[in-house]
Amino acid sequence: MRDHFDELRSHGLDVMVVVCQKRDNVAAWLARHPLPFPILTDEDRTRAKRWGVYVSFSYDSIHIARPAAFVVDTAGVLRYARVSRHQLDAAPLKEILAVGR
Repeated sequence: MRDHFDELRSHGLDVMVVVCQKRDNVAAWLARHPLPFPILTDEDRTRAKRWGVYVSFSYDSIHIARPAAFVVDTAGVLRYARVSRHQLDAAPLKEILAVGR
């Protein structure tokens, strides 16, 4: 998201990232690597479970959330959702940008 932040913003998209990690670990990482967008933590994975991205066990992961991208408009309507199949399967930027037009 950092690498594409300016392009996302130029398409009218705001960026927010949710990570399933401990708040202290995220804060320590952000102190060394500041980002131009907010990072929220979901330590107990309740949101990951609610959003359908939580995986208790698979061939590539245990007790984590799959990478996912959601675009929600200003009225709160979900306009795009993509849950990746594995940790290296990110949502294509082209698809996300198409929603922001």
